Amino acid sequence: MPTTNKDLTIHFQRADGKEFKITIPDYKEGITDAEIKAGAQAIVDQGAFLPDGFGLIKVTGAVKVDTTKTDVVIEEAA
Repeated sequence: MPTTNKDLTIHFQRADGKEFKITIPDYKEGITDAEIKAGAQAIVDQGAFLPDGFGLIKVTGAVKVDTTKTDVVIEEAA
């Protein structure tokens, strides 16, 4: 039986110029691009994360990744 994973990865730029990303598993079905942008910007505005002591200064991108896994039967059950 196939299983599907739904991950949302948001990319940020840190104050030191390096990239930082957050992956959120099982994102909400039907979430809009506007909702993603607003949530990501709220993370920046509130200073919610300080990776390695550096604040996040801007959102640089986001991607929704849906992965479907299907087992392959190698041996038939006896």
